[in-house]
Amino acid sequence: MPWHGPRVSRSGRSFQDRLLRCSPRAGGLMRSVRRSPLLTGFSLAFVPLVVLLVPSDARRDPDTGKVRVLYIGDYSAASPYPIMEAEPTISLHFAWPTALEGLSHELAKKMFRQYIPRTYSKIAENDAMIISDADASIFEDRHYQWFRDAVAVGGSGLVMIGGNGGFGGQAPNPSWGNTVVQDILPVWCLAGVVTGGRVEILEPEHELLAPFPLEKRWPWMTEFRGNAVTVRAEAQLLADLVEPAGAHYPLWATWDVGAGRCFAMTCDWTPAGGVIFMRWPYYGDFAVNLMMYLSGNPIPSDLETVHKARAMYLDYRSARAYLFSVVDFAEKLGANTGLISGMVAEADGKHEESVDLYVDFEFEASMVPLEAAMGDLRRATAKAMKLKDQAMLWIYLIEWSVVTATLAVGGFVLWSLMVRRRLYREVGGTKFVR
Repeated sequence: MPWHGPRVSRSGRSFQDRLLRCSPRAGGLMRSVRRSPLLTGFSLAFVPLVVLLVPSDARRDPDTGKVRVLYIGDYSAASPYPIMEAEPTISLHFAWPTALEGLSHELAKKMFRQYIPRTYSKIAENDAMIISDADASIFEDRHYQWFRDAVAVGGSGLVMIGGNGGFGGQAPNPSWGNTVVQDILPVWCLAGVVTGGRVEILEPEHELLAPFPLEKRWPWMTEFRGNAVTVRAEAQLLADLVEPAGAHYPLWATWDVGAGRCFAMTCDWTPAGGVIFMRWPYYGDFAVNLMMYLSGNPIPSDLETVHKARAMYLDYRSARAYLFSVVDFAEKLGANTGLISGMVAEADGKHEESVDLYVDFEFEASMVPLEAAMGDLRRATAKAMKLKDQAMLWIYLIEWSVVTATLAVGGFVLWSLMVRRRLYREVGGTKFVR
């Protein structure tokens, strides 16, 4: 169900209050209402007006307040997946990757069916869906219909990412233009046609693009390759790919279709076609903000602060995973890691405190407990490494003792047999026998 109204967080601050911190337009109007003596008595009456500045059907999980995202396609460590998984405002799920090297088509379809939601209602409960460089032939007809209806009827958001399997596809991948998903895409797919050239930003003030410093010519804006498409007349074109010969093809396009929203990015955002885009410092921020945009939620305007906080959440996730690998190794060596569990629990508590602040759009404040949690993890890791080294020391001592004892016994036996010859009786004399 769409999320409406004032979900109150643990800090007691409702979504409308948090909105003022991330939406300059809404915040400015509300502050002017509060400051005006003529309107003071009518402030409450203006609250719904302020909230309407953001789509009233903004979607997120009513229980957790997170945006539920379904990632379909070439998810891997070299993709936005780890970044979005560490993002506090996103609840991320994935269906099996649809582009796997060395995997037969039939096995890929079988594995995909095991991970894709089994019913339309499970598809439609996602606030945003990603179809990233996905082979259209992996899906069944019902999946195409579910995607279309989840957006047009259910109000979900959907983004298609380019690549060999995206949009018109490249042989042997079929075109998405032959499916009903074409009905909700803001572009028309051209089967098997690719393009490339410099990037031209057409709508730098669009709510999705405005936070980013796109006035700078980043490397990916110099040469970017993707699927050739044509934009729908009703869609909004945000950026073009301009070929050296001067032909223009859409890079980013969007539109509100039915009850939902759809976005097209015709270039890849994973290796190999998207490597140059992945090197952009704001690669992860673009992906996360895109999920906010698709689900109708406000996009934070303080890019640098949010960028720093997101990097810290990703570092926390990586540091925690590394710590658990060290602890697991130490336990296999017989180390007592009970103390580490308490240190991790303390760090996780501070992380949760940080997440609450972050969800409340208190980005600067959220980094204080998060930094403390990172410090706890560093100390826990150092302790785990010490326990591991102690366990390894005993192993080294035991191995040294065994090897030394074996050498000593072997040397003594050899000396006894070959030097002392204790097993041989001494001969008193010899003579020649004719």
